[in-house]
Amino acid sequence: MSKIISFLSRILLGILLILTLLPFYLLVINAFKSQSEIILNPFQWADTWQFQNFTKAAPQILRPMANTLFVTTAIIIITIIVSLLASYAFVRYDRFFGKEILYFGIIALLMIPGFVMLIPQFVQITNLGMYNTFLGLILPPAAYQVAMGTFLTRASMEAISKSLFEAAEIEGANDMDILVKVVLPLSKPILSTVTIMTGLNAWNNYIWPLVSTSGEKTQQIAVALTKIIVSVSDGQGVKFAAYIIASLPLIILFCFASKYFVEGLTSGAVKG
Repeated sequence: MSKIISFLSRILLGILLILTLLPFYLLVINAFKSQSEIILNPFQWADTWQFQNFTKAAPQILRPMANTLFVTTAIIIITIIVSLLASYAFVRYDRFFGKEILYFGIIALLMIPGFVMLIPQFVQITNLGMYNTFLGLILPPAAYQVAMGTFLTRASMEAISKSLFEAAEIEGANDMDILVKVVLPLSKPILSTVTIMTGLNAWNNYIWPLVSTSGEKTQQIAVALTKIIVSVSDGQGVKFAAYIIASLPLIILFCFASKYFVEGLTSGAVKG
């Protein structure tokens, strides 16, 4: 019976793997085709490789990609710094007024759907003169990401042995020394996790850039991909090429941060 269950499980996993990878396969092979080939043979390799699809797509998305890279990097930096400082305060200081109320207030932000805050945030950045600016693109998403970052980082930081903090204090280290020399090296796994999650959310954010910007000055890649201009003969091939180019920064981010990613997901599960 166990062998049958194991065999069926492998078949199910194989089917799920195929369903997961099939869209990526179609994206890659159709990025090198003309529109006629995509229609006639969507699942086959191209008879004539259309590398010009990439040269036609790149000029239309390079500036939005640069804008998005700047915004995403800023959101990641703000999220990491604020989450790290907030988590350290929650873990190290046992008593300060409103500690738990403040923490649960931060966590409550995770339960509020993003679209509910869309109009209030739009009104806020408009009144502050940040409409169609990089500050307007950075600060509201960063504030939302800090909630998840603080939740994950605090759980991980609580797993650090208290004796390490006590030993550092005995050696005369202040809070900043402890944070930089003790906490930061031990928090690399969870910070990598926060970096990847924040980067994915910021790079793929479509609704907020659509609402808070106009024109090409601060245009983000998720919006730019919907406005790609193609000829009838090029068709979807140029768009597929643009999707591949736009995904490269995320692939690079994951390659650099994936070493600790899985470890970071469970770093707060067991206290040391």
